[in-house]
Amino acid sequence: MSVNTRDRGTASDVRRTRLVRTGQGTLIVLCAMCAVIGLSTIFVDDPFAPEATIMIASFACLAAALGVGAVLAAPTSLAARLSLVAMPLFFAWHVAALGTWIPDAVLAAVSVAAVLMVILGARRHRGAEGAALDA
Repeated sequence: MSVNTRDRGTASDVRRTRLVRTGQGTLIVLCAMCAVIGLSTIFVDDPFAPEATIMIASFACLAAALGVGAVLAAPTSLAARLSLVAMPLFFAWHVAALGTWIPDAVLAAVSVAAVLMVILGARRHRGAEGAALDA
């Protein structure tokens, strides 16, 4: 066995790490997109008062920052992994409440896939020892 193979771990570990990192990257992009959409309310005509648009924009940035924190902590924290479910629920709520199938239904599907990548990859990566800690 070469030194490089031993240092990198098994092929299964590499695949799991890629799975988690792909899910994390996708969720971070979605968080950034939500922040940009929230910030855009400041720069367009909006039926809300200017104070309300500032609150909407600042809340969107806060939610995005907390989302990125949860995404980055997810491989080692059960609470962070569980909190990731909020993003697909957010998009599903938009579909149900507003009927905005495009883009919200698409974003819900993408976020469900990314959350599953992070949760399943992190659980498998931690193995039986991590599963016992999560219980």
